[in-house]
Amino acid sequence: MHSTIVAMSLATLNLANVDSIPASSSDTVPLMDEVVVSATRDRVAGSVLPYSVGVYTRRDIERQVSRTIPEALSGMAGIHIQKTNHGGGSPFVRGLTGNQTLIMVDGIRMNNSVFRYGPNQYMTLVSPDIVDRIEVVKGSGSVSYGSDALTGVINILTTSIDFSKQPRWSGRVTGRLTSAGIEYSGRPEIRYEGRRFSMVAGASVRQFGDLLGGDTTGFQRPSGYRERSFDVKTLADLGMGWKMTLSVQHLQQMDVPVYHKYKLENFAVNESDPIGRSFGYIRFEKPMFPSLDGKLTITGALQGMKEGRQLRKNGSSVLRVEEDKVLTRSGAVDLSLRFNPYWSSNSGAEVYADRVSSMREDQRLDLGTIISLRGLYPNDATYLNAALYSMHHLEFGAFRLEGGVRYNLYRAAMTDVTLGSVTLKPQALVFQGGVNYRVASGWHLFAQASEGFRAPNIDDMGTLGIVDFRYEAPAFDLRPEKSFNMEAGLKIHQPRFAAQASVFRTNLRDLITRIKTSQVISGYDVYRKENVDRGYIQGLELQTRVEPVQGLRFTAAAATTYGQSITRNEPLRRMPPFTARLGAEYGREKVFGGLIFDHASVQRRLEAGDKADNRIPKGGTPGFNILNAYGTLALNRLTLRAYLNNLFNTDYRTHGSGINGMGRSVSLTVLVDIR
Repeated sequence: MHSTIVAMSLATLNLANVDSIPASSSDTVPLMDEVVVSATRDRVAGSVLPYSVGVYTRRDIERQVSRTIPEALSGMAGIHIQKTNHGGGSPFVRGLTGNQTLIMVDGIRMNNSVFRYGPNQYMTLVSPDIVDRIEVVKGSGSVSYGSDALTGVINILTTSIDFSKQPRWSGRVTGRLTSAGIEYSGRPEIRYEGRRFSMVAGASVRQFGDLLGGDTTGFQRPSGYRERSFDVKTLADLGMGWKMTLSVQHLQQMDVPVYHKYKLENFAVNESDPIGRSFGYIRFEKPMFPSLDGKLTITGALQGMKEGRQLRKNGSSVLRVEEDKVLTRSGAVDLSLRFNPYWSSNSGAEVYADRVSSMREDQRLDLGTIISLRGLYPNDATYLNAALYSMHHLEFGAFRLEGGVRYNLYRAAMTDVTLGSVTLKPQALVFQGGVNYRVASGWHLFAQASEGFRAPNIDDMGTLGIVDFRYEAPAFDLRPEKSFNMEAGLKIHQPRFAAQASVFRTNLRDLITRIKTSQVISGYDVYRKENVDRGYIQGLELQTRVEPVQGLRFTAAAATTYGQSITRNEPLRRMPPFTARLGAEYGREKVFGGLIFDHASVQRRLEAGDKADNRIPKGGTPGFNILNAYGTLALNRLTLRAYLNNLFNTDYRTHGSGINGMGRSVSLTVLVDIR
């Protein structure tokens, strides 16, 4: 599995400036505090923020030859990656994943109304080739961005572009391969920067072969798949102070097998084909109210997600074909103001509207007949999400205070034979507050408390059919899930040393939980979702980065997470084990190399659903230790990168995954810059 050195860059982001933030070319520790992240919608150094954040940069992706965004994030403290299949990768933020973790792209929600409870593969539908940085806000986010941010937000920021006084063209061709036929990828990219117009465009073709596991696993067949993508991003100066950003992204995966279904559940066919995402947005920005240093940002976006599935058991002549589509239209307005040197704010409104289409049919291969069935979701269901928010940032001497409030209103409407006509109108009012105190130069204590929520979506209310290893029945009387996050910690930023340590607790209530019924359909137990669970998650996180001399860097990250259901007096589902990462790197910009050591402890604390999950070995998931190495050589316009995966060929699996990690192999990347 490809990994990333933990980046300790800590700060916050004004979303109006997403596309104008340059990537730092320096690796020295002092600059880590200058990087900004998506947190309070204000621009401020990370050392003064009252909560934990993490940053993963484009340089991390390149030097680690990261295959997907989730795999790249696996080394960040507080982030755990579960892989149901080779094409998947579901991030857990402080113990929660799926529709309980919010994923955004350039400040726009990726989560839609059919994001599933539990692990999903949707984050892999954003190509790592277009990522400028990934910013993770831990223990906060619902006030800034709304539903699903029970324990945090992941914001993927795409390639940045800017204007140039001297118009210029440039380009890059990238080729990547991994030994044993695991990957063959290629991407051409072209860039133009002018006085009033700039653009970047590219396309990628990626072929992933069956994944080679460790010493006792070998090739895991079938697990390989194909992927195609393209992207265009433009920046234009419209005059009168207006700037416009237009971005279009498309990625589609084909023939993506669910490996453990073949291995453990007697399937002859079980794959997603195709699964894809098309996304476009237009953003206008303009300075407003000069005396208040204001800025107005207006964004409109359109996202389409499609997932096709094909399933057939061995010995069966029935091929089940399913297809779900979600079209999301959205709009947002944000106004940032600075009332005086000590008080600034961001306030705004946003709306997201989903329309869901879903079909299912059984094809009798022996008879040549087709039987139409009710889809996984009610066809033509709609989901509306509207919100108002206001966030304020105050500075008094050594203190910085953050506070905000959001009101969200939802409307879900669906009609079908199973449910009849159902309309649900959940709503939520949440707040956040935090304080950061500068003890001494570069030393900061922080504490925060924030509410989070997740409104029930179409997947919660309307799912009918086999999901993972169970059969789900619809539910329509659900309430929002709620969290209350508390965190305290220490941040240190010194010339050659940076660290962040924090302790957190998240109280959870009204959790939507699958409840087993007495029914059995097609050999699967039938479950129905209800708001019956209450629990908590608590833990510790540590990140450090030391540069004793220029060119030599050591990094460390560790996290432990403990989740407990109070209602059922047992562990919460899928809690990650203790994980740690150690890294060492030496070199300069042109030539450098390093080692990464990953550790995961055994996870024996299992919930009833974990014990019934055929992806988790009886007694729990074994621990593992993995050593990887990497190096880069830059020669004028040619750059060569190598990543040595799993040097000791350890056989391992991350907790909850349906496929083992990559065995010993070599990944090579060749980049040719054209100027």
